[in-house]
Amino acid sequence: MNKTNSKLDVLLVGYEEEENLGIRSVAAFLNHNGVKTDVEPYLDNFKDNILQRILEDQPAIVGFSLMFQRMLPDFANLIKYLRENEVKSHFTIGGHYPTIEYKGTLEAIPQINTVIRHEGEETFLELYKFLNDPDLWFKIKGMAFRNGKELKATPPRPLIKNLDSLPFIMRNKEPEKYRGLGVGSILASRGCYYNCSFCSVHKFYKDAPGSKKRSRTPLNVVLEMENLYKKGVKIFSFKDEDLGTKTTEQKEWIKNFAYELRKRDFASKILWRISCRVDEVNKNLLLELKNVGLSFVYLGIESGNKTGLNVFNKHYQPEDIYRALNTLDEISMDFEYGFMLFEPDCTFDTIMKDIDFLKILCKNGKVPVHFTKMFPYVGTSLFLQLKKEGRLIGPPESPDYRYLDKRIELLETFFSQVLYNTLFEKNGVTNLLQKAKFDSVVLKKFYSNLYDVKSYSESVRDLIIIYNDSVLNIMYKAVNFMKNKEYADILYNWDILEILVHDMLNTEMNIKNELETLKPV
Repeated sequence: MNKTNSKLDVLLVGYEEEENLGIRSVAAFLNHNGVKTDVEPYLDNFKDNILQRILEDQPAIVGFSLMFQRMLPDFANLIKYLRENEVKSHFTIGGHYPTIEYKGTLEAIPQINTVIRHEGEETFLELYKFLNDPDLWFKIKGMAFRNGKELKATPPRPLIKNLDSLPFIMRNKEPEKYRGLGVGSILASRGCYYNCSFCSVHKFYKDAPGSKKRSRTPLNVVLEMENLYKKGVKIFSFKDEDLGTKTTEQKEWIKNFAYELRKRDFASKILWRISCRVDEVNKNLLLELKNVGLSFVYLGIESGNKTGLNVFNKHYQPEDIYRALNTLDEISMDFEYGFMLFEPDCTFDTIMKDIDFLKILCKNGKVPVHFTKMFPYVGTSLFLQLKKEGRLIGPPESPDYRYLDKRIELLETFFSQVLYNTLFEKNGVTNLLQKAKFDSVVLKKFYSNLYDVKSYSESVRDLIIIYNDSVLNIMYKAVNFMKNKEYADILYNWDILEILVHDMLNTEMNIKNELETLKPV
């Protein structure tokens, strides 16, 4: 498509349950450089909306953000649909999976013209400038495309060294609201120092020259927060991979960040959340941040036993986790966590240790019990190991693996049948309890003069305790039932397992009913 015929130069399409910081940074950068760019959210049943937007604005380029590997077929269907409806725009795609598997992406979606790899801002701008000169695409770093029947990739583009040089991301006109308060996501850094075996972040940045972890200056971050605050945002969610606290440089960053916030009167009127490794929970630094609004910490715990932590290459041990939890308890800091009960080398012994750990972690209703299965993201060291061992199965968009003990498959199946809705659905009890817990934190911060927050928080905690007891009970019983039986015996006696489910389902229903009527007064 000729750029001169376009009402809009670039339209970026990406999944947005909340603002997609990746494509919105690209959009801001392109607009800053004179390229008219807008964002159209991707939703499952909104193909017609996206088509209509493209037909109205006639963008020269439509860029797709593939955030989640599992959504590859969804984007393939959308892109095919757009081509079938005579969309002639240049199609490009970016994200973790296209960066790592550019060949697989171009093969899976033949209607795609190019792939933008690694960070997209500068590469996208050059693509736009040379869109009608494909012979020059070889000179654009960080891109992949078809050259006849061959798939070509240019050398990786160096990572952006000075993140302050980027404009603030393009936001929606109005922020999302929670209890009348604006909510906004923000990113203070890019990349990660660590190399957890299951995480694709390290692989995403690995091949591009430059520091794998870069931070904006504290002042730059606080200025963006101030801009958002003026638009009504009072709840901030930091999407950084982790808050580093180990090095002198990291500690100075935190102290300067807290200093910049303290200089502004809105510091006492906001609430924010960060992610933090358990071995970087620093009492003094977190207290300093708590004084300027930090109210929630997300811990990527992942496992409660030494074997699992080694498999995940976490570089810490269970005692480090307990130490971090004690610190958070000392400073009365609320937390959430990530946990992967199932991983390629797990056994009934490691799973039982993890259940014991979850019982301690979630005691007294601090957090709801929850867990997931490790997903083998393409290009990660665990993915490559499973592939080498011949244990990798499934299609590219949703790979899976075989366990060393095939009875674990039966345990996973049972937990999936019994707990899937509870753990993963939006209206599942786990999600509802997490929301209620967060709600109590928000009420305490902003509305303590209007509601009896103490009673409300205690009621939420009591429901979490009931829920945790129910879930842990069935987990213990299922593991104990299976661990000393042969595969065939477990299948033969499956109906005994199903009997265990009845009481838990009744408990879940009662908790849901309680949550529906539970209101702060």
